[in-house]
Order: sequence, then C-alpha cells, then structure tokens
Amino acid sequence: MSTYMAFVYGILYLLFTTFTFVFEDAYGFTQSNVGLVYIGIGVGMLLGLAVLGSASDKIAIGMAKSHNNGVIKPEYRLPALVPGGFFVPVGLFLYGWAAEKHVQWAVPLLGTLLVGIGIIVSFMCVQTYLVDAFTVHAASAIAANTVLRSVFGAVLPLAGLKMYSKLGLGWGNSLLGFLALAMCVVPFFFVRYGERIRTNPRFQVKL
Repeated sequence: MSTYMAFVYGILYLLFTTFTFVFEDAYGFTQSNVGLVYIGIGVGMLLGLAVLGSASDKIAIGMAKSHNNGVIKPEYRLPALVPGGFFVPVGLFLYGWAAEKHVQWAVPLLGTLLVGIGIIVSFMCVQTYLVDAFTVHAASAIAANTVLRSVFGAVLPLAGLKMYSKLGLGWGNSLLGFLALAMCVVPFFFVRYGERIRTNPRFQVKL
C-alpha cells in the first residue's frame, strides 16, 4: 500500500513539472496566470476530501455490521479506494491527450481535477488503513510510508521532461495512466487478502 501511495505521490509532482510549459506554450497563459492551473488539482482534492471524509466511517461501520459483528477491520478502510483509484488514470489520459490536441484549456484542467480526487482518496484510505493495521506501531508505519513516497516524489519528476520530450504529452501521460491503471489492482488485492497477510504469524511483532 505504501508503494501504491508513493507512485501516486510521484505522479503528482511529475504533473507539476508539466504545467508551466503546457499552459504557457500551448495555451498562451502568462507567467502570472499559469499558477492558477494548480486550482484544478486543489479543487479535486477538496471534493475528494469532502466526499470521502463524510463516507469513510459510514462505509467501515456498515461493513462491520454486515460482516464482522460490528467490529471494524483495517481492510474496511479500503473499499473506497477501489473506485477512487481509477480517477488517477482517467485524469491522466484526459489531461495528456487534451493538452496534446490543444483542446480548450478547461478540459486538461478537468483531467487534473480527476487526478486530484484520486490522489486524496489514495492518501486518506492508505493512511487510515496503516494506522488501523499497525495500531501501536502506526507512527513507524506512517514514517516508512512518508520516506518511500518522498523518494518517489523526488525521483520521478527528474525524468518527467525527458519523457515528455520523447513521447509527447499524450503518450507520456498515457504511459503514466497505464501504470496507474495497473496499480489499481493493489486495493483489490488488499481488500481480499489484506487480513490474511496482516494476521500471518510471520508478520506479527513480538513485544
């Protein structure tokens, strides 16, 4: 789950490297106005935060009542990530090809909005899952998660401009989109097998 979150985090910073040349060169934004394009991701994150923030506990409590006599398992924090994770690849495809074809600037911004929704859903679901799964060791789990995603956030953008110069915005973002689509398997896997892995004696910490 930390690898999944780190990949999504890296995509966020990789997108940031493209905004200036995309909206200045392709759409004629001035240097003072190009900073406004970050609003797309920001609005997406706010929307995702509002929806998931109000629904997360309800989903977990509902699943606990239906499947586990009212006891909430850490895996009950992940179902929202199953559909939420698809916002990232869909947003990347929309952003990349709209910018490649010079479609009206609101369309690629809509793509970044969808990416923002997917990113905040990923962050919230993974963080709450790690806290619930590791209990007294949650601080260490979150720290490890932070280190890994910081590495991805630092390294992936270094390859961004070279990738886009080789593949273009359309196929460059499609490559990221296909990788993000493949990573959507991770939440399915942990919803189904997370408890089996988590309770395996090999992974139990002896105090």
